[in-house]
Amino acid sequence: MEHSRSDEFDRELERIWREAATTRSPLPTELELAKALGVSRPMVREALVKLEAQGLIARRAHQGTFANVVALSVPFRIDQSYELTERLVQVGYEVKVDVVRAEWSTLRNDEADDLEATPGMPCFRVVKRWLANGRPLILAEDVVPARRRDDIEFGDEYSIFESVKLLRGVPVEWESAKLKPVLPDSATQELLAVGPQEPLLTISLVGVSLHGERLYRGHETHVADGPEYGMVRRSTRRT
Repeated sequence: MEHSRSDEFDRELERIWREAATTRSPLPTELELAKALGVSRPMVREALVKLEAQGLIARRAHQGTFANVVALSVPFRIDQSYELTERLVQVGYEVKVDVVRAEWSTLRNDEADDLEATPGMPCFRVVKRWLANGRPLILAEDVVPARRRDDIEFGDEYSIFESVKLLRGVPVEWESAKLKPVLPDSATQELLAVGPQEPLLTISLVGVSLHGERLYRGHETHVADGPEYGMVRRSTRRT
């Protein structure tokens, strides 16, 4: 119940942020937000600190809190972590997710290198495909190095972050990402319905725990004419 309330708070705060960014007007004060959202002022303050760290707002003493209007034009940020399905829905797609494969497997050499693990060690492997408005858009392959367990079932709503907690017992604290353009192999051509010379974007992700354990490796392949990717960063020269 508390988790649901927190999700609702996040959605409402994002709605207020978007409204302020669209109208180019300051956000309400902390006290006004607390009253409007039915939460404590410290909870609002903590949320605003996170938004500022994400580059979505700037707070100025005696001036107010202002939304970063250009952040509206970056639907997918490579400097943020999010569930793909939720984000695709937020930017207006009708989404369907296919779990192509979910099985116990062993680490390949490239996966082991990224995870600082031993090739051939056991892992849980999931291949998923996202269709947006009926068209294949993203293909992802996630591997979590872990001892085999047959007491866990992974359904169609599989989440890499939840699976890591189940299999490794700790949450993902950070993710690193590397981007690279590629041409598709035959399997990718079939799953994403693209030709052999169609350029694709790959994003290789490594999830790390608070204490530095490499918990999972994800490899996403995106069609070139899907959602644009970008980042938001603070200027170093502010007066």
